[in-house]
Amino acid sequence: MENLIPSEVYSSLVLQYLYDAVIVTDLEFKVTSWNLAAERIYGFTADEVIGQSTVTLLKTEQTNTTRASRLSELQTKGIWQGEVFQYDKESRKLKIRSAASFLKDKSGKTIGLIAINRDITEENEIQEELADSEERFRMSFDNAGIGVCFLDLNGRFIKVNKKLEAMLGYSERELIGRRSNEFAYEEDKQLFESFRESAIGGAKESITYEKRFYSKEKNILWVEISNTLVKDRNGEPSYFVVHLNDITGRKNAEFHLLNAKKEAERANEAKSEFVANMSHEIRTPLNGVIGFNELLLTTNLDSDQKEYVKNAISSAHGLLGIINDVLDISKIEAGKLVLNEVTSNLKQIIKDSLGVLKWKANEKGIELRLDEGPDVPEIIFVDATRLRQILINLLGNAVKFTEVGGVVLKVAASSGENQKTKLEFTITDTGIGIPEEHKSHLFQSFWQGESNSTRRYGGTGLGLRITKSLLDLMGGQIEFHSEHGVGTEFRFVIECSSVDQTTHQSSQDENEYQNELLAQLDQSVLSEVSPYILVVEDNEMNRNLLKRMIQKYIPNARIKEAVDGLEAVRFFHESTPDLVFMDVQMPNMDGLEAATEIRKQQAGTSVPIVALTAGALYEERKKCFEVGMDQFLTKPIDILALNQILFHYLNQ
Repeated sequence: MENLIPSEVYSSLVLQYLYDAVIVTDLEFKVTSWNLAAERIYGFTADEVIGQSTVTLLKTEQTNTTRASRLSELQTKGIWQGEVFQYDKESRKLKIRSAASFLKDKSGKTIGLIAINRDITEENEIQEELADSEERFRMSFDNAGIGVCFLDLNGRFIKVNKKLEAMLGYSERELIGRRSNEFAYEEDKQLFESFRESAIGGAKESITYEKRFYSKEKNILWVEISNTLVKDRNGEPSYFVVHLNDITGRKNAEFHLLNAKKEAERANEAKSEFVANMSHEIRTPLNGVIGFNELLLTTNLDSDQKEYVKNAISSAHGLLGIINDVLDISKIEAGKLVLNEVTSNLKQIIKDSLGVLKWKANEKGIELRLDEGPDVPEIIFVDATRLRQILINLLGNAVKFTEVGGVVLKVAASSGENQKTKLEFTITDTGIGIPEEHKSHLFQSFWQGESNSTRRYGGTGLGLRITKSLLDLMGGQIEFHSEHGVGTEFRFVIECSSVDQTTHQSSQDENEYQNELLAQLDQSVLSEVSPYILVVEDNEMNRNLLKRMIQKYIPNARIKEAVDGLEAVRFFHESTPDLVFMDVQMPNMDGLEAATEIRKQQAGTSVPIVALTAGALYEERKKCFEVGMDQFLTKPIDILALNQILFHYLNQ
């Protein structure tokens, strides 16, 4: 053996300590030399392998070549290089990169083979994982459900996926190298430019925004963009990764929804305006019906005639109540109903509410009673009109649906939060009750317990719906308990500020004065004065009615009539009246404009102006006061309210 292989092969430290395995065999492939690297890679020591055949020891495999073909290539070229699979001592499969050649002696005779092998198993695994990763990335990139692209620092396409090609309608070849802003909507181009400058400057590295693009077919695409700056290992800006989600469908739906919302709002506004106009148009003739009947009631009538007139007035007021309900529900649905909270007399509100229903209860022969608890405050801060409306609605229903027994209003007070007073109102009746199947519909608009042709009780079906909405607006709560055939109990609670009565003595004095005035109404005639009164009203019947009402209490009044605001301003300039009654809605110039012009005149600063309107809304009342009007009369004009105004301003 020593005669065949030169001794320098064994003694070479270079071969012994190479990083790669150096394996020397004879011509029968038996190992004659095995360096330290071979021991490390294969796990066999030199003593274990010397004289062993590499064929059985390493079990070399190669899928695309055979041992014979490798030997043939070796003999032809003198060297063979390639990658094979071999096994170590633990039978682990290794990927080996090998270079083999014949070993010759000094005379050139082939005496064996030498192979230099490197273990690339781990490297191969890394490469395979990298290849798999790249393939997965490529598949994910190309088949992503949203558009994905890489942009260079100037915003040019470096790589695009199939989804983005489909979105824009351009092929990858048509996009690469072009700036993304070439396809952007003109007004949206600055979005990317601002981010690009900010990102490269280090201020912001990612952003999400919406942007419009033009497709190849010139269609506008709405796209939600997530843009991120990628940096290299040194932290320097490298490129942008952009995700683009087509939200055109969502945007179109939003636009349609917005347009539908605007249309609904316009329709709602039109409905509210229509209801308000109808209210005005209906109130105007009702003003004549009620007013002239009330005047007729003051003339010499026999008992039958008085009964007929009273019935006509009662029917007109019933129609007026329906109009008020429809107008209220319209304002509630439009969100325009607001509270007008002022210092109010709670006991007077309760007394007025019971007084409205007292005659009906007496007519039916049922009891209507108040049960007032201790510590109920007299003066509170509340919208008195709306609280009175709630009480009348609930008491009215209780009286309407009770044939035997009676109705009790119970009022109790207790301490609430933030130093407020909690008021609890309970209306209990012994009426027909509410069937179980009707309870869930009780507070719905236009719903009625009776809906057939045999209805006995009537009504619009709006009272409880309005009541619930008013209490919601006041921050209150309402609940009910009812047993069919036995009776019903409604309970509602509100919180409000109670007021020290001593600070409102003047308002109490005023109330006492008004009560005294009402008590002496029949004798309240100002026959000794002859004031100059300007009546501004475009409706001839209403002018005639108001004129007759005024003359009922002031027979010697000098009344000037104006048909619109322009004529009113001219008449006022020609001769200053003592009192002005001003209709709000008129052609040419309305009452608000006319009042404004009158207040600009030197003589117009002190003359009382009383607004006349068919609208009974707080907003309209507020507008009248804002232009300098002093009082407010709603149509149909209440003859008692007119009496108070005349005596307040003209009784010397």
